[in-house]
Amino acid sequence: MSKSATREYTVKMRGRYRAMKTKRAKGCVLDEFCRTTQLERKHAIKVLRSEREPLRPAGRNPVYTEATDVLERLWMLFDQPCSKLMHPVLPSYLASYETQAGEQEARVKALLLEMSPSTIDRLLRPYRVRTSLWRGHGGPIAKMKRQIPVRSERWDGRGPGWFEADLVAHSGGSMEGSFAHTLTVTDTDSQWTEMRAIWNRAGHATCMRMQEIEQCLPFPMLGVNTDNGPEFLNGHLIRYFKQREVAVEQTRSRAYHKNDNARVEQKNGSHVRTLLGYERFDDPDCIEALNEILVLHSCWTNLFRPCMKLISKVKEGHRYKKKYDRPMTPSGRLLATPSLPDALGIQIESMLKKYDCYTLKCLVNSKTQQFLQSFASASTIGRAAQSVDTSHSPAPIKDERPKRRSHHRRADRRLRNPPQGRV
Repeated sequence: MSKSATREYTVKMRGRYRAMKTKRAKGCVLDEFCRTTQLERKHAIKVLRSEREPLRPAGRNPVYTEATDVLERLWMLFDQPCSKLMHPVLPSYLASYETQAGEQEARVKALLLEMSPSTIDRLLRPYRVRTSLWRGHGGPIAKMKRQIPVRSERWDGRGPGWFEADLVAHSGGSMEGSFAHTLTVTDTDSQWTEMRAIWNRAGHATCMRMQEIEQCLPFPMLGVNTDNGPEFLNGHLIRYFKQREVAVEQTRSRAYHKNDNARVEQKNGSHVRTLLGYERFDDPDCIEALNEILVLHSCWTNLFRPCMKLISKVKEGHRYKKKYDRPMTPSGRLLATPSLPDALGIQIESMLKKYDCYTLKCLVNSKTQQFLQSFASASTIGRAAQSVDTSHSPAPIKDERPKRRSHHRRADRRLRNPPQGRV
């Protein structure tokens, strides 16, 4: 029942309840009233005996209802100021508003001018954008984190198909502005690593490069573990991994725990930094050339570059004793897998026959050298243009005043050349 219907029904039942003379008759009316309104029996007795208007809301009557609409128009018109800033200038705002919209009623004007800042906040609360709803819960990144679980165990021993992914920034030591990144994806079992270039950590670009990587893999992708960056925790990547016939298990590492992604973290240095260094690539036109280099380099490292896997790590005293397996290439590890499908083995062997180790490495080196030289020359031209533009500015005035020696320098000099004793 609605509030108005309940109120009318209560008025009728109150008259019937008072008209009953016996306790049994009043009990029958009370039972009917409780079944209809779903009120408890003791509370229903108080309602039927009360002289007040039934179901009247608690508290005093609203006072500023008539002025709320005008207040909301003024607040929206003058860029939604806070109540502390709006209260001192509300009379001038109202006077200016009346010159255009017409004079308001005297009662509305009186209510507006007697409002306090807290009253203004209370009346404008329904019209404000509730940004605090998502800020209090951490924002959109926190919402994505709730959809992606934290990986609780290692993926060692599961076979190929379980990957770790990370992003390497080519920022030159400064994270300001936009620049290129390298997406690195490493299989935890075979160490098969694919690298692609993306621009500016965009979620859609990361998803596209992940699709390219999955198409180049010789085996299916079963799971991906990433860090907590927005390039991985976004709707594009979540939908890409989930909306398919066989969903890919997407997990994330703990915040500030790089060892959770140790397989791919070591590839950031051995595969990416040794190839491209720490230079800054801030030209969006370089992405395609950089991506071509990374594709060739990924092919060479997967087919011809051996690597070792950590078998055990034991602490002895103050040192760790580590044991590694026999060095093998990622392709060799896949071929040595007992449960390797025949089609996958044939595909890897065909790739080994197609490419030559020396020729492929020379191609990667030549393209990398050309890319770095062209980027360095472009940066040099840009710096030269900046120096030409600033050549017309006056030279800084040199301070010709003599500099005083500090007492620290004098003390150091006395220590180096101690005074000789008197004869």
